Amino acid sequence: MSSAAMMSGEIRQRFLDYFAQRGHEIVPSSSLIPHDDPTLLFTNAGMNQFKSLLLGQERRSYVRATSSQKCMRVSGKHNDLEAVGRDGRHHTFFEMLGNWSFGDYYKREAIEWAWNFLTVEMGLDVSKLYVSVYKDDQESYDIWHDTVGVDASRIYRLGDLEKGDDENFWSMGDTGPCGPCTEIHFDQGVEVANGDDRPLGANESDRYLEIWNLVFIQYDRDANGVLAELPLQSVDTGLGLERLAALKSGQSSNYASDLFTPLLDWVSKASGRSLADDEDRVSMQVIADHARAMAFAVADGGRPGNDGRGYVMRRILRRAARHGRRLGFREPFLYQVADQVIEVLGGHYTELARARDHVLRVIKLEEERFNETLDRGLARFDEFAELARERGDGVIEGEQAFRLHDTFGFPLDLTQVIAEEQSLTVDVQGFERAMEGQRSRARAASKFSTAGKGEDWQWISGGEPGVDRPATRFVGYRALSIATHIIGKRKLENGEFELVLNATPFYAEGGGQVGDVGVIVGGSLRLTVLDTQPSHAGPVHRVRVESGDLTAKPDAVVATVDQEARSSTMRNHTATHLLHAALHRHLGGHAQQAGSLVSPEKLRFDFHHDGAVGREVLDAIEREINMEILSDYSVTKHVDVPIEAAREMGAVSMFGEKYGDSVRVVQVHDLSMEFCGGTHCDHTGQIGSFRITNESAVGAGVRRIEAVTGLGAMQQTALERDVVRTVGERLSARSDEIEARVQGLQSEIKKLQSKLDDARKISAGGAVDDLLGSATEVDGVKVVACQVDVADRDALVQMGDALRSGLKSGVAVVGSVVDGKVAFLAVVTDDLIKGRGLRAGDIVKRVAKVAGGSGGGKPHLAQAGGKDPAKIPAAIAAVGSVVQELLHA
Repeated sequence: MSSAAMMSGEIRQRFLDYFAQRGHEIVPSSSLIPHDDPTLLFTNAGMNQFKSLLLGQERRSYVRATSSQKCMRVSGKHNDLEAVGRDGRHHTFFEMLGNWSFGDYYKREAIEWAWNFLTVEMGLDVSKLYVSVYKDDQESYDIWHDTVGVDASRIYRLGDLEKGDDENFWSMGDTGPCGPCTEIHFDQGVEVANGDDRPLGANESDRYLEIWNLVFIQYDRDANGVLAELPLQSVDTGLGLERLAALKSGQSSNYASDLFTPLLDWVSKASGRSLADDEDRVSMQVIADHARAMAFAVADGGRPGNDGRGYVMRRILRRAARHGRRLGFREPFLYQVADQVIEVLGGHYTELARARDHVLRVIKLEEERFNETLDRGLARFDEFAELARERGDGVIEGEQAFRLHDTFGFPLDLTQVIAEEQSLTVDVQGFERAMEGQRSRARAASKFSTAGKGEDWQWISGGEPGVDRPATRFVGYRALSIATHIIGKRKLENGEFELVLNATPFYAEGGGQVGDVGVIVGGSLRLTVLDTQPSHAGPVHRVRVESGDLTAKPDAVVATVDQEARSSTMRNHTATHLLHAALHRHLGGHAQQAGSLVSPEKLRFDFHHDGAVGREVLDAIEREINMEILSDYSVTKHVDVPIEAAREMGAVSMFGEKYGDSVRVVQVHDLSMEFCGGTHCDHTGQIGSFRITNESAVGAGVRRIEAVTGLGAMQQTALERDVVRTVGERLSARSDEIEARVQGLQSEIKKLQSKLDDARKISAGGAVDDLLGSATEVDGVKVVACQVDVADRDALVQMGDALRSGLKSGVAVVGSVVDGKVAFLAVVTDDLIKGRGLRAGDIVKRVAKVAGGSGGGKPHLAQAGGKDPAKIPAAIAAVGSVVQELLHA
């Protein structure tokens, strides 16, 4: 095959087909947002979804796989953000073509197939290809040299673990699976070497471009660094589509491939800037790259936020927005570039096309928010820059950079870029100190504190639980009443106590579920448990003494949870899981949990979504959940599940939550599976029924649904039935006639309102004629000033418009009491605005001041309020002098 140009879509498909023909299963890309792994911000390699297979922890129906994986590298050791746009090969988002063997074929097949694909299928020039192997990997060297036929001068041995050089050696961690890798490089020529004539391995220019990395998972490394051969040896390869597409286009920059050119062309045309300008080109490349990252991340359920992956996304978008500002964009634009991304890649990644509206809405909204603060932040930066120049050190101080970050949302790298443009630097260490100070304050503020101030803890029969002895055991999953002992207590200032038991059935608040309530009794002692909160010692019970003496040495006690409250809480918690799953079905994967409250009275669920959830969707969700309740599905609690196994089960975890090595997984039939430590029903039928009571906005991009179950749902239904019955009785209508009767009344009211408006206009017309007849003259200007009676502010404005029209040339000010409040309105005709400099806003402001008020508005019409209705006549009397004063100002 010739080395003619080839479109990226064809390259991707030919790669997948090539390995499918060699017995590989084509596996779709996993989500860019790893919802089942809260430790990973973004999927950053093709092997992520095959990790358990490569570790030998899982078996699937195939032992060979191929895929085109969506990847993003913006944190940790895989952080390419700062280099993005400045060269032709680094990206945040990219596609990783790969093939894998899970204990099947090994080095020979992997090497031969890779070489054949590049040289035969892709037609790359063999004379420009070089390979590297780990220095001790003789097997791979021999395959390249003896089997494939690569000349020894084109094979480089790199890396030396004994000297701390891990080049061409892959490791999953300090211990565990690892092995040598071999890489295929393309010589792009001395033109891109920037004078660096060193060979592969030492050359730091773009001359030798790594195309494909073949990893051979061969060893298990122990804590002492000793390598032992693995019984199951696997292959994990990665080929960058963007780099290969550029090579097939005859270009040395990935941005010159068809994956990027439509985006760059749009930005260039929209901004009126040229790619021929180096600085403008860098900005355009940053925008193109970041638009791809944002489009895919949002489509897969991510969204900008203040921490974790949300903060990374926000930082990417703001970096792109800043470069857009460099190019002259003043209004949101990145969402339009994202639309071009969908045009280019939505055919293969259909989830991108399906989420188009959501993607564009989220990106545009985030752009609008940042634009509100960007100009103010830039103005603040200019102040800091001027101070730096006055001091003569040219440094933006760390505290100043932190203020830009904290107040205006400027990531540090954005401040650094702006500083560099003005030949300034940023005190990065000072910034980090300020950031750490904020983190320390946040940690101090978030430490667990019990209900209130009081005495020190008294620990009984031992030291502090969780420190000197094991923390309290929670046994409330299987028992609601147990015999136990008080092992810690303290009295609070309000007379209540806090207790720690050696074992407890009381659930401590966590995961959105409120703490249990109930009673603790022993002998003459009777305590009401008002709340249960978590601590390092275990659940802490806040109690009120009903009888007995808690200050005396207590005997054994019986702790009993309020069964009715617990059961109601369980119904609401299980319903919350059903609601979460239903939101995913109806709104999409982006509707991730953003917070929750589960109490005996109700459930409250916050989730990511832009715009209100329509009534029809809410009704459908409510109907589906009630059908799931009627189906009486089983609710299974998987206990002590290794966290990796839980993820493989498909359990959903909450990003940002900290989990141990083992977790509890709650599964509702095949509808829902989540990491959850809360209490739940055993069957969905125990929920009884489910009713949504409210849907509202919590903040930008976050919605809230409130609902009730069980008895609460019955009460909600009864309340609505009573309302319908009462309305029906008042309208003398059956329940099925109420809607038509109400519509009839609304129509009648509308007609009556129209007649009333007409009557008011007629009345106002007569009043206006009278007012015009009372006009006086001030320095040649006709002036109308009067107190009037009007029904509302709309009527006041209508009167003002009529006066302005009737005057032809003049000023009118009217005052009234509307809804118990003082109201003034002033109008000025156009000729006096232009010829005499009179403005309604100036007039009404001075008039209202007489009545203790203020206001303003446009030159032709302005309104104001006042505090004292008794002073309206005095204010109206002052109109003439106010106009005269302004005429002579």
